[in-house]
Amino acid sequence: MAWIWMVPAAGAVLLWAVSLGRILSSPEPYSLPPSTRFPPPLRGDRRSRNVLLVLAHPDDESMFFTPTILFLKSKGHSIHILCISLGNADGLGDTRKAELYNACSALKIPADQVTVLDHQKLQDGFHEKWDHGLLAELTMDQIQLWDIDTVMTSSQSSHELPTIIL
Repeated sequence: MAWIWMVPAAGAVLLWAVSLGRILSSPEPYSLPPSTRFPPPLRGDRRSRNVLLVLAHPDDESMFFTPTILFLKSKGHSIHILCISLGNADGLGDTRKAELYNACSALKIPADQVTVLDHQKLQDGFHEKWDHGLLAELTMDQIQLWDIDTVMTSSQSSHELPTIIL
């Protein structure tokens, strides 16, 4: 009777293998169907958007946004990164900043489209609380600088970044 659990497990593995085979053998790039929630902008014939990803600290681009970045880049959208802190809670801020630029380079995001802040009132740490008004002000500066259409962020931070979508 101990082998009974193997039947559903084998079924799940078989379903996964068949699904993966369909994706890999498809002649068309496999992606989600077009969404009305992400239409092209109403600016002449320009079909791409300027997207700003607001990150709490370096490595969020890799941990939370890589699939999103790859999808948006594949559709021709321009990605900009605003990283609120160096992630210096353990004294590794400069290392983490360099890693962010390296990750962005690997994701084909130009270095001049990446901004990392080191604001006195926005330092990394488990007990740090960030001023949402200051975050909004700094984000708006980037929105105006880059003519941003869409802002995306993750609220999974201990800093409770507000989700802003334009």
